[in-house]
Amino acid sequence: MGFFKWTAPASDRWSDEGIGAICAWLAPFLETRRAVLDLGGGTGALAVRLADALPADVTVLDPDSRLASYVPGHARVRAVVGLAEQIPFSDGSFDAVIVSNAFHHFADQDKAVKEVARVLSPGGGLVVLDFDTRGLMRLNVWAERLFGTRGPFYSPDELAAYLVERGIRGSCFPTSKVSYCFVGRVG
Repeated sequence: MGFFKWTAPASDRWSDEGIGAICAWLAPFLETRRAVLDLGGGTGALAVRLADALPADVTVLDPDSRLASYVPGHARVRAVVGLAEQIPFSDGSFDAVIVSNAFHHFADQDKAVKEVARVLSPGGGLVVLDFDTRGLMRLNVWAERLFGTRGPFYSPDELAAYLVERGIRGSCFPTSKVSYCFVGRVG
């Protein structure tokens, strides 16, 4: 992940259209606590945009304190250093969790998914954005592997099946020619 840590501050760009789509996927889950966890959220660029667009507080959890130091000051965004495999929050702390292009960085994806299910409130939602490993993104997958990505990449169908087997019901759909989204609910 060394290369990724170096390039992350320059790569956090979100279009208004992309933020609108993510907000639409998260909004149905924000009925009680109005709390979102941006898991592997790096510099917090997505978290700030979500906090501005949603009636929710957003917590960025990332293992790298250097990336967390880039999280801008915002009244409804906080940064916490920690691992996806050991989320430092109590059971049911969040209504929704978003993982944007980070799931393949989790060293123990099974443990991370268990932790996500634990910190979500009953009926809480999980949104995972990732690269579609088919076609043009094969080169990106190769580069990420070269620079130390820990976990496997999944095709949309593989990720949906993986998460459903672990108690998060949902489905995947394409978001572009090179990426996809999973939206699911625990319980």
